This record gives sequence, structure tokens and C-alpha cells, in this order.
Amino acid sequence: MNYLKLNRRFGILTISSVFLLLLAGGFVRSTGSGMGCPDWPKCYGAWYPPTCACELPDNYQTLYVEKRIKKAEKFSNMISKLGFKKEAKQIMNDPKLTLPEIFNTRKAWTEYINRLIGALSGLFSLIFVLSLFKIRNQISSSRFIFGIIGFILMLFNAWLGSIVVATNLFPILITIHYLAAYSVIAFFILSIHNQSFNYKNIALTKYKYFYLFFIIISLVQVIYGTQLRQISEHAIENNLLYNQSEVNYQILGFVFKIHWALAVILTLVSAIPAFLLRNKIERKNILLILSVTFTLMIQYLSGVLNLKLNFPLVPQVSHILFAGLVFGISLYICIGIFKTKKN
Repeated sequence: MNYLKLNRRFGILTISSVFLLLLAGGFVRSTGSGMGCPDWPKCYGAWYPPTCACELPDNYQTLYVEKRIKKAEKFSNMISKLGFKKEAKQIMNDPKLTLPEIFNTRKAWTEYINRLIGALSGLFSLIFVLSLFKIRNQISSSRFIFGIIGFILMLFNAWLGSIVVATNLFPILITIHYLAAYSVIAFFILSIHNQSFNYKNIALTKYKYFYLFFIIISLVQVIYGTQLRQISEHAIENNLLYNQSEVNYQILGFVFKIHWALAVILTLVSAIPAFLLRNKIERKNILLILSVTFTLMIQYLSGVLNLKLNFPLVPQVSHILFAGLVFGISLYICIGIFKTKKN
């Protein structure tokens, strides 16, 4: 068996499944199905959702609230010992923590499918890491280490998903959950990406720090984006975001201004390498660079539609997915540039 090919295939499958997980996660968030299964990894104590509330005990709401609080207490005690006392207190004082979850078949199955995709990602990553040990003498030590870190982060993010459920979707943990998914993508790409740009594209090497900085700024924008979503949800719940169908931008504050400014800057800046290198590198790589710009433009449009149309399903889900694609493509280009210099 060719374990090198097997490793690369399952590395690609893992990365693809994480992108699919971002899509599914966006769908779960936009449909309000995050607490469709109030326990983890099971759903209402079973390995598949019940068909109706009649299959659950009469006190199921109280039962799962008590379980959730116990798990949240354990997590809060853990992070408090690590020095995050303020965050631990916020989790335990969150009024949503004690809110009972009313069974909803659609929400339960939506969250359950999301978890199935997560389990599939975990299976792909397990096969990847097992094959990684088979080829450890045929690849560089950095590729091996990156793959191991990626797998560990995959396990960490699965555990973090259970904590997100236990804390009834605590906002800070949702942000960390997204960033952890990006980290998984990053380390798996670092592990399987072994190609450099050829001599026809040597001019790209001048932009290695450009793309490094671009990736960092795009992650900052993601952080502000998750914060903006939380502010928007709170404003919608209190009927403050819209005034006679007009968006109340003032209530969104500086978070919206920074998120919007970074979106515009990233979109404009992303096209600079393609313009300056249009006659210096191969056309396929010009298109690769421009794909980042086009993806950012679509993401920007989906963001506008979210605010103007009260966060419809398709723009919500696509906004999250395109953010991941921008990060993934930019990282792919960046790694290729750094490897070109080394070679």
C-alpha cells in the first residue's frame, strides 16, 4: 500500500470535511439549532435524536439543565484555576445557562447532522495520523509534527464543542471554537502541502510577508465578525437592530466599523499581487490570487445582505464558509511561497 498517497488523500479529506463542518456549523447557528441536542456526544441520551417529545421523560428539561450546569461548573473551575476567573464567573452568571431547551425535531436533527459531519472529520483525521506514522521516515520532521498538532487540535475542538453545548452557546467559546477549526485547517495544510512555485513564478517570493500579514489580519477580521454576530443577535432579541426596516448601525458600535473597514481593506489589498505580477507569473497563479479577491467580494456582499435582510439563511451560511475559504487559499499561497525560497 502506498501510504504517502493514502496520507495525502485523507489529509485533503480532513481539510474538506472541516470546511463542510464550517458550512454545517453556519447552518446550525443561522437556524438556532445549536442547542437542538442539549447533551454531548449523545442527543437526549441516545445515539440518534428522538422522533417526538413523547419519547422523553416528563422532567427532561430540568434533567438536562442540571447536567449542563454540572458540566459548566467543572469547566469554570478548570479555567478559574488557570487564571481565567473573570471568564469563569461570566459563564456561571450567564442567564442562558439555566434556560431549559424545549425539544424540537428539526433543531435536534440539524445539530445531529452537524455532529455526524464532525465525527466523519474525526475519522478522516485518525486515518491521516495513523498513515503519518507509517511515512514518518519519508517526510520532513516539520510535516510530521504539523500533522500531529493538527490531529490534537481536532480532538481539542471536538471536546470544546461539548463545552459550547454545556455552557448554552457561551459567546467567547463560540469564537474560540471557530478559531480552533481554522487552526486545524492550517496545520493539516502545513502537513500535506509540499509543493513550491516553479522558476516561472519566482517573483511571488517577494510577497511572502505580504501574505503572512494578510492571513493575520483576516483572522482578526474573523474575531471581530464573531463579536459582531453576537452583538447583532442581542440587538435583534431586544428589537434594537432595526428601526422601520433601517439598520441601526449605532448600536453595532466600533466592532462593526472595524469589521467593515477590514473587509474593504482586505478585498482591495488582496488584488495587489495579481496586478503587479500580471506579466511576471503564470496565468493559473494570477487566477489563484484573484480567487481570494473574488471570494472576499462575495463574502462582503453576503455580509451586506445579512444586515439589510435580517440575516437570511443562505447569506449567513455563505458568509462563514467564504471566510474559511479566504483563509485556506491565502495560507496555501503563503506556504508555497515560503517553500519556493527554501528550494
